[in-house]
Amino acid sequence: MHRPSSDTGPEQAGGRPGTTPPVPGRWSVHSQYTRGLGLPLILLFALAALTIQVVAESGPSIALDRIVRDGVRDLAARSDLAWLDDPMHTIADLGGPVPAGIVLAAATLFAACRLRRAYPVPLALGAVAVVLVGVIGGKDLIGRPGPGESPVTADQWGFFPSGHTATSTVCYGLGALLVGRVVSAPARRRLRVGVTLLCVLIGFSLLWCHYHWLADVLAAWALCGIVLWAAALVPVRARLRPRPPASPPSPSPRESPTSSDR
Repeated sequence: MHRPSSDTGPEQAGGRPGTTPPVPGRWSVHSQYTRGLGLPLILLFALAALTIQVVAESGPSIALDRIVRDGVRDLAARSDLAWLDDPMHTIADLGGPVPAGIVLAAATLFAACRLRRAYPVPLALGAVAVVLVGVIGGKDLIGRPGPGESPVTADQWGFFPSGHTATSTVCYGLGALLVGRVVSAPARRRLRVGVTLLCVLIGFSLLWCHYHWLADVLAAWALCGIVLWAAALVPVRARLRPRPPASPPSPSPRESPTSSDR
């Protein structure tokens, strides 16, 4: 008896015979959104680890907080570095909602006008809303005392995570992300480097001014890093496919000669 062959059709990527091959580009969108999951997962793990240790009031980050606080306080108390006090307070103020919000609003409108699309506006509003919910929720629920370790009263918010750090990171970072969509690659790289340095300076100034613990700043960076990673995917999804070049109009057919023209 003749044994039927198992090759009844093209094999799929998984090796099963008799199925159609995968469509080219079918999983391209899926892979685009999943291949970069390492960074947000690391940030999420760091945020969770910091939050657990702050709530438990024990762990390596708590010990590091005290070491950094004492070291920065001794550094700020040096007479030869007293001139840094005013600049540090000025840099810390750049993390406030007014200057950071103005920069984000200007960057959002600029990007929307240049792209001729409206998605930068809801993207900015949504990112800021997510960060605000996370920051306010953490401050209210955890109620961590500041570096001075004074108890937080019932009508006060805690210090974890840092609101100024979160505000500056999401506003300046998202502004750089949106403007980077409409400028050249060298300008985009310089913009991202400048915004990164500014956010690092703001975080350090909050430690210098004795406003926050190190864990407060790191948690805010982790939260905003996740939000910015997600926001970076939205323009890719919202980008429209380029229109195909318009085909030249076909020449009008010549009129067939009639009997009167013969």
